[in-house]
Parts: sequence; structure tokens; C-alpha cells
Amino acid sequence: MLTVVLIVRSTKSLISRPNRPSTPVFTTTLPWMKTARDELGQTEVRGARANARILEYFTASSFWGSDDSGGANAWCGSFVAWVMKKNGYTPVRDAFRAKEWKVFGKEIDKPVHGAIAIKSRSGGGHVAFVVGKSSDGKALYMLGGNQSDSVNIARYDKSVWEKYVVPIGFDETTATLPIYSKSAASAGSET
Repeated sequence: MLTVVLIVRSTKSLISRPNRPSTPVFTTTLPWMKTARDELGQTEVRGARANARILEYFTASSFWGSDDSGGANAWCGSFVAWVMKKNGYTPVRDAFRAKEWKVFGKEIDKPVHGAIAIKSRSGGGHVAFVVGKSSDGKALYMLGGNQSDSVNIARYDKSVWEKYVVPIGFDETTATLPIYSKSAASAGSET
């Protein structure tokens, strides 16, 4: 019995998550957005030990990495794969590659809450979930993994996003893009 308790404690210590606010940073009715929101605060662990949750993201995307840090192990696509898989959706082939998400579900013309957005960056791409927009409509708030080495909500210029996709069957005509006014990180490193 004592061994089981020690295993549980050691596993929990490998899942790095700072204190989260007791009230959610945004409300949503979309199940995958609730799942993604619950992961806020997951962060890379430097050194020989990796964050066990990020390794779960790798498994969901069929990525072979065993270290959650470093440019060779960018994990935004793996995070999206894990979230979508938890909600009954099949991730795209090579889901660990951000730009592969361009073929997921169906493409929509403009961002809505819950859409998956894809952009290019030096050395590859980035993929994240749309949470909301700025009051002037020039920025999007994106919930993603590997945004400055953690799962967070970051503010990005709207113009950097190339494509928006949603699951088949999602009715984007009834979806909205709310103004997001809570705190957010500035767009930073995605490697």
C-alpha cells in the first residue's frame, strides 16, 4: 500500500501546474474547450525529468519524443491531438506537426470560439484553439500548448493565422467570437 501512495505522489510531482484561478478564465459550452481550459498551467520540466502530462500529449499524437523541452520537441500539435482525442475526435495523421491540422474537419472562413487555428512560423507551424478576440478585433486570444513552454492563453495578431478548422458537424454559423478581456500572455516562443 505504501508503494502505491509513493507512485501516485511521484507521478503528481511530474505534472507541473502552477496554482490556477478558482474561477475559469472563460466560459464555454464546447466540450473540447473545457478539456483544453482544464490543462492551463501545464508546463515543461527542464532537465532529465519531463512533465508526464506532456508525454501523454505526445502519445495522443503518435510522437516518439520523451523530452518535453527543446525545439526538436515542439508540442502544440500534440496538445491539440490529446484534447480532441479526449473528446472523441480522431486526430490528423502526424498530429504532432502543427500544419497537418489544416486538413482536420472542415475549414471555416473566419475565427469563432473553439476553432482550431493554424499558422506558419520559422521552422514549422503553430496550432491553437481560438478563445476570443480583442475589443478592436485586431488580436485573437489563443489557448495552446508550447506557448512560451506551457499551456496558456496568449494574445496574437489576428493576421498571423492562416486557416481555421472545426470538427465535421460543428455549425459555425451559430458560433460567436466573444471579446476576451482577462489576462493573457503575449505571443512568444513556440519551439
